[in-house]
Amino acid sequence: MATIKDVAKKAGVSVATVSRVLNSYENVRPETVDAVNQAIQELGYHPNFLGRTLRRQETMKILVMVPTISNQFYSRLVKGIQTAALADGYHAMLGITNSDPAVEREQIAIARRKLVDGVIFLHTTMDAGELTEFAKGCPAVSCCELVQGAKISTVSIDDFRAALDGTRYLLEKGHRCIAFVSAGALYDSSRLRQMGYRRALEEAGIPADSSLMLDEGFTFNAGKRAARRILGMDRKPDAVFATSDSTAIGVISGLAQAGIRAPEDISVMGFDDNQIAEYYLPPLTTISQPQFDIGHKAFELLLDKINDQSSAERHILLPHKLVERSSVKDQRNS
Repeated sequence: MATIKDVAKKAGVSVATVSRVLNSYENVRPETVDAVNQAIQELGYHPNFLGRTLRRQETMKILVMVPTISNQFYSRLVKGIQTAALADGYHAMLGITNSDPAVEREQIAIARRKLVDGVIFLHTTMDAGELTEFAKGCPAVSCCELVQGAKISTVSIDDFRAALDGTRYLLEKGHRCIAFVSAGALYDSSRLRQMGYRRALEEAGIPADSSLMLDEGFTFNAGKRAARRILGMDRKPDAVFATSDSTAIGVISGLAQAGIRAPEDISVMGFDDNQIAEYYLPPLTTISQPQFDIGHKAFELLLDKINDQSSAERHILLPHKLVERSSVKDQRNS
């Protein structure tokens, strides 16, 4: 097996120079870098990154805390994180928590032992104080599902404004009895979206009806549960705003089993703009989040903290947009 000394000898440079090339130091001439890389390729040399990690106290790994991998929304976020990480020589490890505090604590222990250089939280069960304290000792970023009051860099969309825009759209289409399916207080985004929904109704002079606010969750099965509750209502809504595409599809499926069609009988709107939203029948009208860009930006913020943990927290809001497809009926023409 080739050693760093073999590479140095073949390239005609010192071991120290090879080390500088491997560690991407800038004060190495381009022709020297080329010679070292050529020697590495010809000899099949593999650097001992474990040794570098021990010397420099860097792992070149980050931990991404994910509540689930069953939702396409998270997979596209992770892709954005991974793409940005790989471009800077980092590898992303997934910590799947299922929103279980005990599982999350086990994952966090990895970061506390310095086995990764930083953490991106796509969701956390920690409160503001706990998350702030963790971020003091480990570079960390909160992505999408934020914890209000925590002192940590964040990137997300404006969930309040997004739901406000979505509900206004349904109102503009002539809908007046709008059910809202969310995950309740479990997720901060859900809470903010419900606030946006209520504000839009208030603007339209429509009293908020708690019986139409169905806190079932973000999953397909949550949508099925919401559909069963809707089917049991004396006065059924003329539209449903579900705060995830998976939930919206669950609603459509559950209603269809009882012979109620979307959008002919009840309009259904989603949130996220996952790939399935475009391909489902009917294709979903939805609020689109720039999922890949959110993940990409989250890694950039984390890298800032890795390079200088004393740097100030940054809070970035990326734009959402409404994507109009076929699952919402224009009631004004009825």
